[in-house]
Amino acid sequence: MRAVAGRPGGGEAAGEGSAPRHERVLVIGLGVSGRAAADKLLREGRKVRVNDISDSEELRLAGRALAERGAEVVLGHHREKVLEGVDLVVVSPGVRSRLPLLREAEARGIPVWSEIELAWRYARGPVVAVTGTNGKTTTVSMIESILRKTGMRARAVGNIGYPMVAAVEEMEPGDILVVEVSSFQLFYVWEFRPRVAVLLNVAGDHLDWHRDLEEYLEAKSRIWMNQGTGDQAVINLDDPLCVEASRTAPAGKCFFSRRAAREACVFREGDKVLFRDPRGGRTLEVMKVEELALRGEHNLENAMAAAAASLLMGAASQAVREALRGYRGLPHRLQRVGERDGVSFYDDSKATNPHAALRALSAFTGPVLLILGGRNKGLSFRELAAEVARKHRRGGIRMVYLIGEAAEEIESAFREEGPAVPRVILPGLEEVFADLPGRAKAGDAVVFSPACASFDRYRDYRERGDHYQKLVRYYLGVEGGG
Repeated sequence: MRAVAGRPGGGEAAGEGSAPRHERVLVIGLGVSGRAAADKLLREGRKVRVNDISDSEELRLAGRALAERGAEVVLGHHREKVLEGVDLVVVSPGVRSRLPLLREAEARGIPVWSEIELAWRYARGPVVAVTGTNGKTTTVSMIESILRKTGMRARAVGNIGYPMVAAVEEMEPGDILVVEVSSFQLFYVWEFRPRVAVLLNVAGDHLDWHRDLEEYLEAKSRIWMNQGTGDQAVINLDDPLCVEASRTAPAGKCFFSRRAAREACVFREGDKVLFRDPRGGRTLEVMKVEELALRGEHNLENAMAAAAASLLMGAASQAVREALRGYRGLPHRLQRVGERDGVSFYDDSKATNPHAALRALSAFTGPVLLILGGRNKGLSFRELAAEVARKHRRGGIRMVYLIGEAAEEIESAFREEGPAVPRVILPGLEEVFADLPGRAKAGDAVVFSPACASFDRYRDYRERGDHYQKLVRYYLGVEGGG
């Protein structure tokens, strides 16, 4: 892995409760996180300039609201003149690190922070941070549920839908923030130090944003780079890239595994999940595997990671068991939508990369009618096609629908890796549902796990998933068309 110490950092002490001293701040990217960062900085009396490449009506309205509070708003370009007079840049997660404006800021010695780095400077309690290619939101939600069941004040924030920089405004001293963090956000952290840092898994993703897999892994590894005495990193022992990344973890390590591995502190042994405290103490039973309500080995991994993080934060073992036993999952994450005539429907619209789709397929023994497609994020579909072909040979997948912008690219992967898999290319979900009556049979599961981003046709995975669920309801006869 490449060293990460070469980029300029924050240049000032940080930690729970410390705040930045920079007075003139440029916020790049006026999405949800960027707006929250600008709002916080204005509340702190900083001089704020906001900049976005877009000048859409939505951003003009957002910019107008910030301008009324004293911000300078520059939309429609990323020209270097926006750097004039600033001593800090705060960047939104959707802005690519290769943006020339960011490179110019670094060349001028201007610190570049992500929104979570800014938020960290204001935090007044411990932070649990969760990253990984897939499963972040589910795991963050599980941890929040466990900690609350124990009686702790915990809130899930970050990419789960509420910016961390907004949450710190509402914190009471000692409140725990459980933060979902992406590789985009971690790329520009310098002092961010979670009490517990979780790395769930690493697979090729966002290679349209990162230069290569090595840079992506490096960014993920920054989650624990500032940890010290008393901190813990929770790491997937069954994922080779996670194990490789773990070599850079400077503090305590707690591995989790679906095997009874000697190195693991949370592991499966027979039908039980056990916890062996890495700080010493006895081994205790967390729960029976069958008690977990969510389908799939990937959700077992998420649950083990959540159990490890929560127990390391002081959660009671009974609270872990009760919270995980009652956890029913989140929308668009292998969500069971309904059933008609023995055909069940699952919405996994959050699967925006091939690795996520592979994990979803592990939850089904078949037969499955699989829907793939959308916009590719610079990733290969060959491994997914090969696994679908293997499952098809064993009766696990009957056919595949290919839709959207990436349909031909996925079809090419199937020609190479699974030419015998029955498949059809269609424009979109409407055409899939028009075709289903002649294909779906009792016992089938129709699984929408697209392995692609949604941006060819939808605003985000939520809008795409909502559309899928509306079509399911119409197919089931519980909602009118139109």
